[in-house]
Amino acid sequence: MISISDDKEKYFYKIGELEKITGVPSSKIRYWTKIHESLKNQLRSTTGYTHKLYHHNAIDIILDLNKFKNESKIKSNYNDIDLRLAGKINRQREILEKLKDIRKKIKNLIDTP
Repeated sequence: MISISDDKEKYFYKIGELEKITGVPSSKIRYWTKIHESLKNQLRSTTGYTHKLYHHNAIDIILDLNKFKNESKIKSNYNDIDLRLAGKINRQREILEKLKDIRKKIKNLIDTP
């Protein structure tokens, strides 16, 4: 494996470079890209390129996926994680909106004579 600190300025990697950095075969990376939304979102989407380019955040996702041995466990865990994260973000937005409403009401109470 190559350390990531070799090229700190690089943001996008070809699949062969990811293979060298993570030690995960490129065929497995391609497969994971098809089935995991979190990795699919790391692809650079431009029509002019012949190679798929992965964002540098994909390295962490690939290393995390590689920790799991059982493919069914990977699929269920990462899809569950994606859903839970989306749920947490939505709950935080709802709480923020409620706090803003409470703030307005308190301000109105203070401002009224």
